Amino acid sequence: MADYKEIHGKNIQSLASDLDNAEGEGQIWFNTTSGDFKTIVKVAGTWSTGANMGTGRYGNAGSGPSSASITFGGSPPGSSKCETYDGSSWSEVGDINTGRVRIAGADQGTTTATLAFGGYVSPNNKNESEEWDGSSWTEGSNLNTARRGSLGSGTQTAGMCSTGTAAPGVTTSNETYDGSSWTEVGDLNTARTDVGGGGTNTSAITVGGSVNPKQQAESWNGTSWTEVGDLNTGRTQTQGTGASNTNAMLFGGVDAVAITELWDGTSWTESGDMSTGREAAAGSGGGTSDAICAGGSPGHKNNTEAWDWTSTLAAGAWASGGDLNVAKSQMGSSRNGTQTACSVFFGQIPPNTKITTHEQYDGSSWTEVADGNTTRRNPGSFGTQTASLAVSGPGAPSPATPTHCETWDSSSWTEVGDCNTYRQGMGGTGLQTAGLVAGGANGSAPNWAKAESWNGTSWTEVGDLNTQRGYQGAAGTSTAALHYGGGNPGGNNQTVCELWNGTAWTEVADINTGRKSMGGFGTSTSALCAAGGTYPTTEAEVESWDGTAWTEEADVSQSRAVENGTAGTSSLGIIAGGDNYSGTFYNNTEEWTVGQNVKVITD
Repeated sequence: MADYKEIHGKNIQSLASDLDNAEGEGQIWFNTTSGDFKTIVKVAGTWSTGANMGTGRYGNAGSGPSSASITFGGSPPGSSKCETYDGSSWSEVGDINTGRVRIAGADQGTTTATLAFGGYVSPNNKNESEEWDGSSWTEGSNLNTARRGSLGSGTQTAGMCSTGTAAPGVTTSNETYDGSSWTEVGDLNTARTDVGGGGTNTSAITVGGSVNPKQQAESWNGTSWTEVGDLNTGRTQTQGTGASNTNAMLFGGVDAVAITELWDGTSWTESGDMSTGREAAAGSGGGTSDAICAGGSPGHKNNTEAWDWTSTLAAGAWASGGDLNVAKSQMGSSRNGTQTACSVFFGQIPPNTKITTHEQYDGSSWTEVADGNTTRRNPGSFGTQTASLAVSGPGAPSPATPTHCETWDSSSWTEVGDCNTYRQGMGGTGLQTAGLVAGGANGSAPNWAKAESWNGTSWTEVGDLNTQRGYQGAAGTSTAALHYGGGNPGGNNQTVCELWNGTAWTEVADINTGRKSMGGFGTSTSALCAAGGTYPTTEAEVESWDGTAWTEEADVSQSRAVENGTAGTSSLGIIAGGDNYSGTFYNNTEEWTVGQNVKVITD
């Protein structure tokens, strides 16, 4: 019987140009210019060298990601050594009770809770299992089938042991663990040992192993195993890790190969090789996004390699764009505009003259359009090239402190409802019909934390920032905004980053370099922080936000206090104008582009 999608189809966007990485990941669209269906794909990740273990070994097992992993057992014969890794160094911790080689462990265990089971101590296979609590190992229930060279999946309280060598030979046996006992469940289709793979005890993949052609893969759904697509390179004594039966990777194997392959639920794809080929090492991590490989043979290797999937997206770079018609700084901008359709308005020109000037960018050049009504600099601002908003900021003649708000309709500026509290250097996010401003400098310190939302007609005070500041970076919308950096009433540069969910602000990971007057654009989960100042010095540093942490990126060519002269996404953005805090104003533009991993869909 046909399903809904087969009957009705699925809506696909028709676009004249490709989406960028941030917008397009997981999407399919039709490019009307090229006549192709397209999507965003990630390309090969990379292995990097980590710290050496204290004890070289092979036939060991491991648990956890590359930043917090644990390895145990292995050879020299019957090793009981256990070490934990924090992403930079290994530390020896409590030994397992029964030292053994070709041991297995819970792939998705942690440095404070994992499981070790099976293995070999001459002349016998072992059925013992042990639980780690972060400081010591405790004997748990035994496996039903003693074995070595099996695959370990899952966690300490939901583990799985698959295949291996048992008396009288290789086995199809599969057992799951519930934190207290092992239970025999559905057997594999092909008996073998020394396989790779991983996952959970309800969704896993087993691949390779001792039986020719050593390419076989089987998928586990919590009840039974199904044969799926073969490896490209058959091998045994391989390492691997998995998040599920649709997300796994395999690396190394006999004969000391360095080959890495990724599994997407349908097929295996060769990716970046390890720098050191090896076999019978410990591998863990939890899928294609993160992995660690430690130890192995020939010999008793002690070196470590970590897999980084975040490096798979092309690196961003800055390029020169068209110059502004007038060198200026302290502007407002259509922050939610694009790299090829944005605008800057109001601001200041040398020596200290506030202006109403308005310029628009088309991706190559700037064009002057209708001026604003109220002379000012450092307004709060947001919107697009055809529908922008500017609010408050110091006016002329000084010391005017207007709360005036103006909106742009693609042809002229119109005065609309004033904001409640005067400030300058507010962070602004959103659209002309639904926006947010927060922070901003005002003589009265408590006002530096105020936030106001705009509904297209009027301003309403909402929850204050946790940290008072002005001239900060901002990205996002009226209900999902990110504010970072800035200067506080005492003149100190801030690293604090706060996330707005439409109701309240929550502190998240700090930017790496405290500063103010930076450029910022993107969303609350994918943003860029560019240039800025640590008065009296300006900065060229750039950082990107992935929703969890800030990462340093390629610097802009011109260090500057750019403030609001920015627009775009974390993949395609722009900064323009700015000054050096010492009377020099800039008219140059720089464009930020992250290479797009666009794939044409051919079938």
